[in-house]
Amino acid sequence: MNYGYDSASKGWIESKKEELAERLRLLCNCYPDDFGRFPYVEVDSLYSGVRIRRITHLPEANMNDLVAKADEIYNEIMEIDDGNIL
Repeated sequence: MNYGYDSASKGWIESKKEELAERLRLLCNCYPDDFGRFPYVEVDSLYSGVRIRRITHLPEANMNDLVAKADEIYNEIMEIDDGNIL
């Protein structure tokens, strides 16, 4: 399972994807899965855009928290406020 953002995401700014990836990498380091492994971030690899990979074995509460915080980071970087592009 993976979670991410690409050109189909609301407010996507292609030039900010590396900044987004770096911030998401830092976030992923806080969420080990049930086997002690951490999610990781890919840019334009198997999927286009920025993807958080290896979230399948995260406890559900951690996965939900990771996704919520990733969305906050995305909105901040892409300058989206309450679903509206600034």
